[in-house]
This record gives sequence, structure tokens and C-alpha cells, in this order.
Amino acid sequence: MTSGRRLAQVSVIAVCAAALAACGTSSRSYNVSGAPGGASAACSSLVRKAPQKLGGHERNDSDQKGTAVWGDGDVILRCGNISDVPESAPCTSVKGVDWVVNEKKTHDEVKTVLSYGRSPAAEVTVSERIKDKNAVIGDVSGIVSGLTKQKACAKQG
Repeated sequence: MTSGRRLAQVSVIAVCAAALAACGTSSRSYNVSGAPGGASAACSSLVRKAPQKLGGHERNDSDQKGTAVWGDGDVILRCGNISDVPESAPCTSVKGVDWVVNEKKTHDEVKTVLSYGRSPAAEVTVSERIKDKNAVIGDVSGIVSGLTKQKACAKQG
């Protein structure tokens, strides 16, 4: 093989490797999908107020509007028009914010809760790697309390 051909192959491989690396780092979605309405002013404000550290993990910005991520997806906050929890589900009040466990998304030590009676809503998913899930929800309640409250839980659980 001529040195020119070898140099061309090495160049092509280097360009492909750089392109693949860029693809891997440019998408910061952390498997998070933005919720409808996530680009609203209320959701943008909520995400701006989200703490830099939560559950022992540093915050990593997601490329999805209305979301915040801590660690490698250990804690995920989504804001928007989310209403996939039945009205009859029991709720728990934490620091003045009513929360409902989303049974559809809670499994294998992963806990997902949805704020109740707030518009827009906030959804928090806490992975199995977080030991004190309730402390995380308590910390997030402080910022979620700023979302407009439309109603309170009727069925405390």
C-alpha cells in the first residue's frame, strides 16, 4: 500500500472517530423526553431554580426543554402538561406540595412522582442508585411550590 493511500485511510478513520465522538457528546438528552408545554415560561423558571446538586449528584443540563438531570439520569425533573396519573390516586404532601406516585413509571426501585394540582405539573424520577428518595422529593418541593396551585389532594395517602 502506498504511503499516500495509507495516509488517506488514516485520515478517514480519524474523521469518522471524531464525528462519532461528537455525536456521543452533543446529545445531552439522558433518555429524557420533554413534556408538552415544557418550553413554557413557568417550566423555564422552574428549571432555572433547580439546585446544582441533588441526591448527592451534580446537575447536568439536558437538551430537552423543561427538564433537569442530576448524575447520569439518577434524578430527572420534567415540567409541562403531564397528567398520566388518575385523579383518584392517593397523594402525599411534602413541604406544601401534593405528590402522587406514578405507578406506571415506578418499578425496580425507581420512583416517579407527579405534582398534583399544579399547572404546569412537575414529574420527578429517582433511580435505584439514590438511597433517600424522599429527601430528593422534599428538596424539589421547594421549587415546585412556585408553580400555580389549582387544587389540593382530596385523598391523602
